[in-house]
Amino acid sequence: MLAYFGVRSSAAVAGTPMLAAMACALTPLGRRTVIDDSPEAISAFLRPRPVRELPGVGGKTAALLGEYGLHTVGDIADVPQHTLQRLLGARAGRALHEHACGHDTTAVDPTPAPASLSTEHRFPRDELDPATHRRILLALADDLGARLRATDQIATGVTCTIRYADLTATRRSRTLPEATQHTVLLARAAYTLY
Repeated sequence: MLAYFGVRSSAAVAGTPMLAAMACALTPLGRRTVIDDSPEAISAFLRPRPVRELPGVGGKTAALLGEYGLHTVGDIADVPQHTLQRLLGARAGRALHEHACGHDTTAVDPTPAPASLSTEHRFPRDELDPATHRRILLALADDLGARLRATDQIATGVTCTIRYADLTATRRSRTLPEATQHTVLLARAAYTLY
């Protein structure tokens, strides 16, 4: 990264996203850390770490665990899961115990959702009829809404760009009052911008 982009960075590789993130946070700039996928290597990395470094453990949880003598990840891994569930609640206790044992069920999506989606319509000739414009805006909002729903995304804003025959353009944007994927709300925002 330094030679290519001029940015100093650190990197870590592990069998789960949680372990990789924890290792990366501890890796000095310009270095990399590799945690083997063996139970011994995972245990050797995790057990001495302070409990505060586990995902989901904030100041209050760390303080509560400290009151019971649980200061390291190894301490958490050695405590029966039901004890942690009594202290923190069923879900939080189970998740903390799983993390302390090096288990992470977080899925990594190799194809993240795009930051924006767009759709367009080109008229074959100059179109001056406002009713036709509104019909096209509704069709575009319908297409955009269907794509958002199909990919389980929501829109937080709408941008409308109108290109003219002389190659100039007008662009207007609006942040939606509430994030949505519904065609009617997207169409209303587009009509307002129009």
